[in-house]
Amino acid sequence: MSAQRPWIVHKFGGSSVADAGCFRRVAEIVEGLPAGSLALVLSACRGVTDALLGLVKLAEARDPSRASEFAALRARHLGLAEELLSPRGLQSFCETFEHDLADLERLLHSAELTRVAGRNVTDLVAGYGELWSTRVFELFLAERGRRPGGVAWLDARRCVLVEWGPLGPAVQWADARRALDGLLAEEQAETLVVPGFVASDLRGVQTTLGRNGSDFSASIFGALLEAAEIHIWTDVDGVLSADPRRVPEARVIDSLSYDEAMELAYFGAKVLHPQTMAPAIKLGIPIWIRNTFAPEKPGSVVCAKPKSSQPVKGITTIERIALLDLEGAGMIGVPGTAHRLFGALLEEQISVVLISQGSSEHSICCAVPEAEAERAVAVVRAAFERELAGGQIQDVGLHRELAILAVVGDGMPGIPGVAGKVFHALGLAGVNVRAIAQGASERNISVVVQARDATRALRAVHAGFYLSPHTLSIGLIGPGTVGRALLDQLAAESAR
Repeated sequence: MSAQRPWIVHKFGGSSVADAGCFRRVAEIVEGLPAGSLALVLSACRGVTDALLGLVKLAEARDPSRASEFAALRARHLGLAEELLSPRGLQSFCETFEHDLADLERLLHSAELTRVAGRNVTDLVAGYGELWSTRVFELFLAERGRRPGGVAWLDARRCVLVEWGPLGPAVQWADARRALDGLLAEEQAETLVVPGFVASDLRGVQTTLGRNGSDFSASIFGALLEAAEIHIWTDVDGVLSADPRRVPEARVIDSLSYDEAMELAYFGAKVLHPQTMAPAIKLGIPIWIRNTFAPEKPGSVVCAKPKSSQPVKGITTIERIALLDLEGAGMIGVPGTAHRLFGALLEEQISVVLISQGSSEHSICCAVPEAEAERAVAVVRAAFERELAGGQIQDVGLHRELAILAVVGDGMPGIPGVAGKVFHALGLAGVNVRAIAQGASERNISVVVQARDATRALRAVHAGFYLSPHTLSIGLIGPGTVGRALLDQLAAESAR
């Protein structure tokens, strides 16, 4: 398939298709791309998915404001279509749109009657936004007539086939490939407009891919089409070395590995959800992060072999963290303690973000979301009730108002002094470290700090690794003993 038609997948997020002006900008980007086979995956217009889920909540509560919210959603999409489409295109859109609205009203009415919307109903409602945005865009792009080879709408629900399990939606690849091959045989257009986020199970029941589902859709289609590249268009210039709202000197990372991107994403960076990258990683498909509002900028590429050799690529944080401590002399040398601790938290679906244990085995600490802190303490105390009563475990401690700072880079393994540089920077900034963790891959060093110190820590470590593009020029006149010592210190620091 890929040898005959070298597909490239482009995904445009909600901020990229927020209004009619954004649709025009996206069309101009697409029309400026080289000739070839394109799959364009679109999210719902900004805020629409939340508005649809809000309608479900209003219906369950039998809130009379549901009618006005429903009308506002209808008016928004009609207004968008009226501004972008010809009368003929508008009529074509309205035929399916009004049918969808009638189905949506029936679904909401059922939720009102039962006062609860099951998962199937919620998934059906949540997916309408992508159907509407892509239908408008497909008609709009086709009417402009500037893409060679024709434009067509492809219903992702007919080929993205998944089964939900404990780890979320799992693509049924063999069934999905057969289904997509059939659709491509029916539709010969070179530019396909595809709704993201939506899928079906093997029974044909509509479902969704969960949050970040449109990015996942792009990666799925990249794998199914054996695409040469995947481009994720958003509202930032690429993957940044830190959050620019907290570190104004943050810069765009030109290239990073899949592993680096997953580490940064896990620890809070607005990159890609780790799960969404998996299909692309398996086939080694490069993923570009680009800015819809500055398409001339090159962006960042996530790939198997990035060009940059910089040891640290990015620094990020997870906020609103609590630290749970399990301490006791009775734990030393006793197998199974960690298993019981994490098993108890798993049973209650409490996510563990970070784990740290001393070699003495006297204590284990783990970081959990602060919102789950009290429940986590209660669960662990219940699991170790006998040991607490018998004194083998002294306490289950809880420390609130913390944050995790993560330093990520494939170049860190084997380079001496990276961890020292992290702690040196934190020490100079007066930031106290509560816990430390580093994976066996040495790709990530994580430290737990007070939440109030998180921004200061982020800036200090970012500056400590010279990730900022600024330079400082120092003029030293007549270096004596002090001046010579300064030069020696600068030279030593540079060598590190």
